[in-house]
Amino acid sequence: MKKLMAVGALVAAVSVLTGCSSLDRTKEESLNRAAGIEVTETPQGVGVRLPEKVLFDFDKATLRADSGPAIARSAVLIMRSKKPVLVEGHTDNIGERDYNMKLSQARAEVVARALADKGVPASRVNYKGFAFDRPVASNDSDEGRARNRRTEIVIIGESVDTVMGK
Repeated sequence: MKKLMAVGALVAAVSVLTGCSSLDRTKEESLNRAAGIEVTETPQGVGVRLPEKVLFDFDKATLRADSGPAIARSAVLIMRSKKPVLVEGHTDNIGERDYNMKLSQARAEVVARALADKGVPASRVNYKGFAFDRPVASNDSDEGRARNRRTEIVIIGESVDTVMGK
């Protein structure tokens, strides 16, 4: 019986160490939706998009009280990899560029610190603000501007399969 339990413990340990081999992609996607984040494969690696409304109030760089699930879920995904992470802050094009650069930088820094508080080694995480230099939608509509106000996390050189399963 002890031998069987030892083998079971070994199998469990190997499963944990190998990470995502037992991950269910459908379940992972559901968990992401529930936390309000989007995960995609990008040319740089895995992108985790956190919309402004999930993390911040308009024109603020302080995390909202209800942003915990998005930060916690992002940390879980990041911890499935050992690769470096870049937290990017983005804004819409309303207002002066210098102001938006400071806001986007402050938001990226706040998210990087929150990830560290959730156990992501700070040595793996860099952050940078991009103001409105990298829009993902047109800034000509309210919907487009809302999509552009975001924080993105890039797990550099990683694959979606590693962090989300197949």
